[in-house]
Amino acid sequence: MNEKLACLVFDFQEKILVALKIMHRSGIPMPLSCNHWIELDIPISGELDGGVKYHKHGAGCLVKLSSGDVNFDFGAQGEVGGFNLWWLILFAGENLSTYGFNSKDEVADCLSEALEKGELVCPDGDLYYIANTPFFYAVDIDSRHPEDTLPNRNQDRVLVLLTHYFQSADLMFRNYEKLRQKSHINGQLNERDEIDIRIYLSTWLGFLGVVCEGVRKLNLRILLNNERPDNFKELIPISDSIGKLMKEHADSLRIFRNNVFHLRENASFVYDFFDVNFERISWARELHMALSYFFTQYRVHCEVHYVINGRKGESDLIKKKAVRHKS
Repeated sequence: MNEKLACLVFDFQEKILVALKIMHRSGIPMPLSCNHWIELDIPISGELDGGVKYHKHGAGCLVKLSSGDVNFDFGAQGEVGGFNLWWLILFAGENLSTYGFNSKDEVADCLSEALEKGELVCPDGDLYYIANTPFFYAVDIDSRHPEDTLPNRNQDRVLVLLTHYFQSADLMFRNYEKLRQKSHINGQLNERDEIDIRIYLSTWLGFLGVVCEGVRKLNLRILLNNERPDNFKELIPISDSIGKLMKEHADSLRIFRNNVFHLRENASFVYDFFDVNFERISWARELHMALSYFFTQYRVHCEVHYVINGRKGESDLIKKKAVRHKS
C-alpha cells in the first residue's frame, strides 16, 4: 500500500483504539455490531474519564482526545479500525500535508488504487479495511493498564469456561432438578416430562464433563498462582478441592460426555455410569455445586478488581447501577 496512505491509516486506527480504551474504562459498552451501537441506550454526548468528551452519532462516535479529535464508525459486526475518505480527511484535518498529501483528491486516488490492487477490502460497502489482516472487534478491546494481570473479560479463559459451558450445564441441571422434584411430589411424570428429564440429565452430565476437561486444561492452581492478581490466590483451596473431587469418577464422566455429544454405537456407557455401586449422580451433584461456588467466587474477585482498577465497561455492578439510574 502507498506509504503515505499507510501512515495516515495507521495513525487513524491507533487513535481509535486509544478512544475505545477510554470509552470502555469509562463504562461505555462495546457493541456487538453497528446496529447494536445505534440502539445502545447511552447519552448522546457526555464526558469520559479524564474529562474526555464524546458524541455518539449513527453507527459511530466522535471522541475529543487531548491529542486531537477522532471520528469513526463501527463495522457491521462491531469491527473497529474501518476507514473511508471522509473519516481520513476529517482525522488529518489541517495536518493532511504532513502525511505527504496535497489534496483530498490525492487521498481518494490512493484509496482507489489500493482497492484495485487488493490491498484494501470493503465488506460493508462503506468502510475499508487492510486486506489479509484479521478483523479486530470492539468487544475485544483491552482497557487494562500495562501492570494489570487480570485478562480482559472476554479473553479470560476462566470466564469463557463459565459462560460457554458451565452455564449450559447449570441450565440443564436446574431443569433436571425441577422435574426430579415434580416426580417426587406427584409420584410420576407424564410421557413428555419423562423424555425431558432424560434429556436434561444427559445434557447436564455432558456439559459437566466438558467443564471438567476445561478445568484440567486450565490447571487452575498454576493459573491462579501465576497469571492472576495476588488476591486470586484465595481461590486455590477451592480449586484444589474441585480437582480432588473430579478425580473420583473423571474417566467415567469423560466416557459419558463423549457418548452424549457424539453418535453412540450402544448404550453400555449409560449402564456403566449409572451403576448403583458408585452413586455417581450424587457425586456429579456435589461436583456441580463445588464448581458453581468456585465460579461465583471468581466472578466476585473479578468484579472487585474491575471496580478498583477503573475497568467500568467490564463491571456488571456498574452496569446495573446505570440501568437503575436511568429508570
